[in-house]
Amino acid sequence: MSGRRTRGWAFACLAGAALGVSLVVLIILIAITALQAGPITSMRAVAGAGISLSLRSMDVPGTRDAVAFVTVAQVEAGSPAAGLGMSRGDALLTVGDTPVNRPSQAWDAVGAAPGGREVTLPVVWMPRPEITLGTLRAASVEGAPRVVLSAPSESAQAGGLRAGDVLLTAGGIPIAGTRQAWEALVVAARTQGTPIELALEREGEPVLVRWDPTARAELPFVRDPLRAWWTFLTTLNEPRYPERAGLLPAFVGSVYVVLVMAAVAFPLGVAGAVYLEEYAPSNFLTRTIEILVANLAGTPSAVVGIIGLEVFARALGAGRSILAGGLTLSVLILPMMIVATREALRAVPRTLREAALAVGATRWETVRHHVLPYALPGILTGTILSFSRALGEAAPLLLLGAFLFVTYVPQGLGDSFTVVPLQIFEWATRPQDGFATVAAAAIVILVALLLLLNAVAIVLRTRFQRRWSG
Repeated sequence: MSGRRTRGWAFACLAGAALGVSLVVLIILIAITALQAGPITSMRAVAGAGISLSLRSMDVPGTRDAVAFVTVAQVEAGSPAAGLGMSRGDALLTVGDTPVNRPSQAWDAVGAAPGGREVTLPVVWMPRPEITLGTLRAASVEGAPRVVLSAPSESAQAGGLRAGDVLLTAGGIPIAGTRQAWEALVVAARTQGTPIELALEREGEPVLVRWDPTARAELPFVRDPLRAWWTFLTTLNEPRYPERAGLLPAFVGSVYVVLVMAAVAFPLGVAGAVYLEEYAPSNFLTRTIEILVANLAGTPSAVVGIIGLEVFARALGAGRSILAGGLTLSVLILPMMIVATREALRAVPRTLREAALAVGATRWETVRHHVLPYALPGILTGTILSFSRALGEAAPLLLLGAFLFVTYVPQGLGDSFTVVPLQIFEWATRPQDGFATVAAAAIVILVALLLLLNAVAIVLRTRFQRRWSG
């Protein structure tokens, strides 16, 4: 007896340890993902200031080195950045006291700035080439490529440059092309600071000019976590700039697909389970169906995706639509719903059925008025957990042909779509700065939604159990 008790305690300790380790690992993973999603606030603050950033690089002539720098890819009209004179094509050099070599450094500088919700930081940028230098033309002097300043801008004239000057080097970086002339100024300002030493050739004579072509101003940023997350969830997706990425199309697509799936899988699953448990005779055919249902519950999701592609998308002509996606996921969860519903029906005491039949109720009246209400908590729990699994599925819809990103909100069942897991996959596979952050933010929202669905399942189960036990 003592040995049996000891073994029982040992297995209980092992089970508790496994459960504890699983919970700790889950909490750590969620915490790491949440921390990785943290910069979404500063990214949205930069976007709120009116600018989107892009990484560029310049190959230094005569070397194998490539120097990275950040340009302003988009400026929103009427924004604080537009009010300071920033425009598309400018190079962002510093934010606060932080040199900006990558877009992530600008976001980190905004996020780390001391202060509260609103902060104002000094920014330094190099205006686009036509503002900084003016009009350039390529020339050839003794077979060597040269860049001639044919119509200097006001900034260039103020820096001592004249029409006809031949630009040779900027901060020691050789100038070999018209576009590369401005890039050389950017790289020199970023790596050596300002003023920049320009080597020119003027009327056949060498000339050195020290010039600061940068612009400086104070740019306000609003760091509001709630607003950042809400904006991320409720805006359209901008596939080029992570600071303007939005989850709304994928979120709405997931909701539509789950609604179609629920409308198909729930009645079919409950009806199939009721038939197998309450009406089907115990014979070879019934046992075969039960075995098939149990095996289908373990079918790989990729196989279900191929079935959806061939049957719903191609044979039935639904195409890559929300309807085809919902039907495909309904095939995926239907066996699981049947199994879960049958287990809930089996939990109903046999005496309840016998009592109803004894007072003259038909079999359908017994099932409808007594068995199903008693089994409803288990049915709802199994249903919601099945929906939770389907909500996180990506493989079936990827094989079906769902888009990796959509920049519009789908309006009907025939529209093309994407879902949150596919959008996460698309963001996570991008190498640019910021997309890993928005992918982590989308994972946090998806996990929160799944936890909410599980909480709803627990609440419904508890509520209906209290009603029937009372």
